[in-house]
Amino acid sequence: MREKLQTIGRVKLVGVITFLAVILANVANVLISVFWGFETTWFEDILRATLIPIFLAPLLSWHLVSMFYKLDLLEKDMTLLARTDSLTLTSNRRYFYQQASDWLSDEFNQNRFFAFLILDMDFFKSINDQHGHLCGDKVLETLGCVLIKVAPSPSFVGRLGGEEFALFLPNVKQQDAEVVAAQICQTMRECVIEQDDKKVSCSVSIGISINKNNSKNVIESAFKYADLALYQAKNSGRDCYQVYLPESRH
Repeated sequence: MREKLQTIGRVKLVGVITFLAVILANVANVLISVFWGFETTWFEDILRATLIPIFLAPLLSWHLVSMFYKLDLLEKDMTLLARTDSLTLTSNRRYFYQQASDWLSDEFNQNRFFAFLILDMDFFKSINDQHGHLCGDKVLETLGCVLIKVAPSPSFVGRLGGEEFALFLPNVKQQDAEVVAAQICQTMRECVIEQDDKKVSCSVSIGISINKNNSKNVIESAFKYADLALYQAKNSGRDCYQVYLPESRH
C-alpha cells in the first residue's frame, strides 16, 4: 500500500514538474519578447511563441526531474543510514524494534508464534584487550554477515549494542529456531579472523525464547526470557544456545 502511494505521488510530481516547466518556458518567452530589441512581424511572434516553449519545456522538465531524482536518492540514503548499524550492516536497535513491533501489531499475526534470539560474542572484551579494537570490529562485522546470511526470510536482524545482537523469527517453531541458532554457532566457530599475522577464533552464545503474540507487552517478555536463556548458555560453557521454554516460566 505504501509503495502504491509513493508511485502515485511520483506520477503527480512529474505532472507538476511538467506544468512548471511549461510556465517557465512561457515566462522566458515573454522576457525574450520584452527585451528583443527590434520590431518583429506577426509571423515571427507566432513562431517564437511556439518554438521557445517547445524547446525549453523538455529541457526544464529534464532538469527538474533530474534534481528531484537526486533528492529522492539522497532521502533513501539518509533513511538507510538512520536504520542501519554502520559497522555490521544489520538494523540498529531502534529500527529492529520498530520492525518487530510492526509485525506484532498486525492483526493478521495475532496469536501466532515467533522466536526471539539474543546473541552475545564470547570473551569479546578479551579479544579487544589482546588483539585491539580493529580485530574486535572485524569480529562484529563477521557476526553481522553471518546473521544476515543465515537468518531465514522473513526475519529481522539487529545490533542491540556492543557485542549483543538480536534475531526475530516470525512464524517459527522451536525446532526451526534451534536449527538457525545451531547454524549460527557452527558458522562462527569455523570463522577465523586474521589480525597482524595472528589468527583469532571466535564463538557466540545464544538465548532463545519461543513466544505467542497474544499480549500487549509480548516483546518485553520475549526479550526477558531470551536474555535468561542467554545467561544459561553462558553458564553452560558458552559457544552454544539455550531455549527458555514456556513451561519453565512458572
